[in-house]
Amino acid sequence: MNENVEAGLRARLGRLTGAARTRPLVELAQVLADRYWRAGPGKVEALPVLDEVIACLDEAYGYLSRDDPMRPQIGSQLGALLGARHTAHRSSDSDRQRAVTLLEEALEAPNVPPVLQSFARFNLGQLLLSTSVLGLQSADVSMLTGGGSLPGAPEAARAADCFRAVLAADVLGPEMAEAVQAMLTMAETMQKFLADAGHAGRGALDLEPLMRVMTTMHELQRRTGGGRGGGLLFDLRTTLAEDPLDRPVTVLRVPDPGPDDDPADLPRQDSRPTAPDVEALRRAIAERVAAGGDPFEALAALLRPEAPPAPVGLVDDLVGLATSVAHAVGADATPADRLVLAVARYLRGRDDADGGWVDADDDLRAAATELSTAADALPADPSGAVPLAVDLARLLDAREPAGRLLEVLRDGFAPAARALRDVRVPALAWPVAGGTLLLTAEGGRFTTVPRGGALPERLVVVGTRRPADRSPLVSHVSTARQLVTLAGRVPMRVTEAPVFVSDPRGDHGGAELLRLCRPLYRRPVVLGRADGVTDGPGSPAEVRQHLDASLLHLACGVDAAGGLELAGPDELAPATIADRAGPPSQGGLAILPPVAADTVPLTDALLAAGFTAVVRWVRPVPRAVATLMLAVLHTELVRGGLRPVVAVRAVGRWLRSPDRRLPATLAPTSIRVDDPELTDPAYRTAMVLHGL
Repeated sequence: MNENVEAGLRARLGRLTGAARTRPLVELAQVLADRYWRAGPGKVEALPVLDEVIACLDEAYGYLSRDDPMRPQIGSQLGALLGARHTAHRSSDSDRQRAVTLLEEALEAPNVPPVLQSFARFNLGQLLLSTSVLGLQSADVSMLTGGGSLPGAPEAARAADCFRAVLAADVLGPEMAEAVQAMLTMAETMQKFLADAGHAGRGALDLEPLMRVMTTMHELQRRTGGGRGGGLLFDLRTTLAEDPLDRPVTVLRVPDPGPDDDPADLPRQDSRPTAPDVEALRRAIAERVAAGGDPFEALAALLRPEAPPAPVGLVDDLVGLATSVAHAVGADATPADRLVLAVARYLRGRDDADGGWVDADDDLRAAATELSTAADALPADPSGAVPLAVDLARLLDAREPAGRLLEVLRDGFAPAARALRDVRVPALAWPVAGGTLLLTAEGGRFTTVPRGGALPERLVVVGTRRPADRSPLVSHVSTARQLVTLAGRVPMRVTEAPVFVSDPRGDHGGAELLRLCRPLYRRPVVLGRADGVTDGPGSPAEVRQHLDASLLHLACGVDAAGGLELAGPDELAPATIADRAGPPSQGGLAILPPVAADTVPLTDALLAAGFTAVVRWVRPVPRAVATLMLAVLHTELVRGGLRPVVAVRAVGRWLRSPDRRLPATLAPTSIRVDDPELTDPAYRTAMVLHGL
């Protein structure tokens, strides 16, 4: 296949002149670089291929102006390959000098993605370190023993600085970080040896540091497979289209093994491609497009017809990084990964349709393909990418109505529309900038309601955000697929088998609430510390045995990982809760404590374990206020017979009422219901419901 691509590119180049050759030159460089790395760095037969790769990139680089955002990116690749030719094939020193200049230029350029910056700095550090090693190898013996100035010390110091900066940036993932740390250790060892050797008197040189240098180099080679630190050149058609961990790197030479070396310790060539750190690439995408904000909202803003064209450098970066994620070796791309790539390809095709060096039709077709590939899995994706997918489908359908991508998305969400009808909920909702995206129960259609527009009386919202225009009845799910699962369960009456976990460690104060609510339940199971009879101390095993409760009220702590802090002291992790055997046909209601910890993982675990709904808190509430709110919630559930979503709304209305009273069915309490603190508007929306 590569042979056909190569032949087509060469034929195309034969018809082009000047800057029009830029794109095919870079594409040909990609094909040839793949051949070079497969042939093996340092091999004589591979050198002509490397020479042609460098020639292609060198010509393409020459067509780019100094302010072109592609210049530092292509330049850094060219610098890395020149460095490889110098160290692996012993080319002239001019290659080394130009490689350093190109890499330094890339690092000084503005708006270079953090991932690309780190790789350029890593390559520069390796090149400087190899220069230091070669300087040591060429040093005269008299210089080593006579206290003369040794070459290579400044390069070793600069190399160490490069590796420290890469580690500080922390965008390349744990596997690369280990390699960078090893290179830093080598650079620091070399720097110290050269400094010590320069001050040693004749005959007084300590060779132990030198031995440590060689040991460090040998160990690094052994662990990284003989010095080959990567694989394929980036596909510069899309800036970073191949795995960004598979960058060409400088090969460091070490002395040949001696006769006494153990063959088991010798370096072994590992031809397997290195799996990239996909999470690092995802973080780089989010930082590049949103600078810490919501990347899907930022991409949606770029898609709006009234938005100005995105900067060329930004779009190229997105295409490259997203391609690297979506097609990463050994990584299963999520629907959100593919959607980001689809949006990036659409933006490039839309904005370059006036004759740039990108084929706009190819990009738009690729965007449609990626969106179609992602469509089936989007209902189960928790990332919040669905509104962006709908926006993109609408835009692509407008350009090519026969594509019917919006119909493809509707088909994927048809089970969710049926589930909505089964539970008599009018719509599934995603809050977006400027309004709310709805999937309607009737017809299963996507429609966008602008801010201030009329929303249905009942909504199930995907994610944790509420619509800006508050619907009277709102509950939440993590995904549309979760809605389908929950709709298949029959809610239990809360009084069937209630369980209270009350202060199992004696530090959470659940006794007052239990005392208030006892009159509502005939004989609840009580685990933990409480006034009166308890059924157990509240250990993880006991709580896990009661995950089939009709009501599970948790008055305990929650740790930073979302685990329940129970008797022992011990914790019950969300993963253990979700591991409950068997999909139940009916489920109860769980009520979480008003803690500051993130309880979304715990909420999803309880829903996965078989509950139909979970009451959680979006912000901490003082204990006395929470006790009253929970007491009212229990009253509305039991005496009022309200569904959980209606009972949660009733609590907010009770707080809003100026003449609020404690329900007569509760036991007396010293907590004042007329306390002015109860009027804080933040408390009214602090309690939310997940599920149905």
